[in-house]
Amino acid sequence: GLMFVKEMDQDKGMLFKFPSIIEASFWGKNTYLPLDIAFVDKTNKITDIRHIAPLSTKMVRSSGCIMAIEANAGYFKTNGISSGHKVVFVTNDEKEAEISFEE
Repeated sequence: GLMFVKEMDQDKGMLFKFPSIIEASFWGKNTYLPLDIAFVDKTNKITDIRHIAPLSTKMVRSSGCIMAIEANAGYFKTNGISSGHKVVFVTNDEKEAEISFEE
């Protein structure tokens, strides 16, 4: 994840793809950035967006997801992205994903 990262460009983040639907859990332990996390279902739609506080050991859980996207706190709100938006992504050879969002 983004543990020990102290800064990140506003348009960067981390994508987690799971092999099946799971009840994912995340926390901010050893994470210095305030983050937001979007949980994504099997239809590639965002089901929930939650906040992860820096250095927090409080768990943030999904109700079931196939993907999770961590971004800088406020990224989703600033860009008008909310639950129900569809995630569209393309992965390049370096295993980096370019993501966009559609209503």
